[in-house]
Amino acid sequence: MKLSRTAQRREPARQDQLITVWAALADPTRRRILDLLRERPRTTGELADEFPTSRFAVMKHLNVLESAGLIVIRREGRERWNHLNAVPLQMLYDRWVRPYQAMWAERMTNLKDRLEGETMETRTVTLEQVELQIKIAAPAARVWKALLEETTFWWSKDFYTSDKTRGVYFEAKLGGKLYEDYGNGAGAVWYEIFAFNPPHSLDLKGNLAVPYGPAFSLLHLELKAEGNGTLFRLSDSTFSASKDDAQTKVDGWRQLFEDGLKQYVESR
Repeated sequence: MKLSRTAQRREPARQDQLITVWAALADPTRRRILDLLRERPRTTGELADEFPTSRFAVMKHLNVLESAGLIVIRREGRERWNHLNAVPLQMLYDRWVRPYQAMWAERMTNLKDRLEGETMETRTVTLEQVELQIKIAAPAARVWKALLEETTFWWSKDFYTSDKTRGVYFEAKLGGKLYEDYGNGAGAVWYEIFAFNPPHSLDLKGNLAVPYGPAFSLLHLELKAEGNGTLFRLSDSTFSASKDDAQTKVDGWRQLFEDGLKQYVESR
């Protein structure tokens, strides 16, 4: 169905709003705040008491969540009450999860029917989140350069999806891709950058294929200077038709970024 002109004008604004919501959800502290508000509305002081950081830091997170439309502020006297607004979350679900849920359910059912001649019951798409922190003994600018410009040198061949892979490359720009190059125009795309804040952070979305899928993944990578070194943070949210072991996923990311990126940077 062709969209009306009004709908066509609204669609870019809607996509911009969803990008803002994804960026707000990328931070683990903000996700924890939403978890607390899901239980009940809370004052800003109550939320600040839940975190080791300063009240000012919590206020900054609340401002990001409010800008994304994920919370609504109500003032009662001197108190500021924070309420969860689930509408943007429902928009994300409708835009990303529901279509993939239907697609994966249909494909798995068809495969089961072909192999066994039986009808397989519909599987539910699950959300799995893992987080990881790695300390790297190198300046953040050096780590950023290695992450985006020297990827093929530290990316473990254990994670290649084909014996034809010649290297792994990052297109360091908004909309750029993280991909494997098989040569002659062939390859596999891992992720696409949908939020880019050099040299501090980037957010990626990807439809992972076999052997790591089928799954839809949101990946947040962040670099924070700590003295002469860098704290590398990873947050991975994966929508999948099958629930994998979270520790296995953490071990995989650790192998890639600790045994790969960290050792590569520190050895040079």
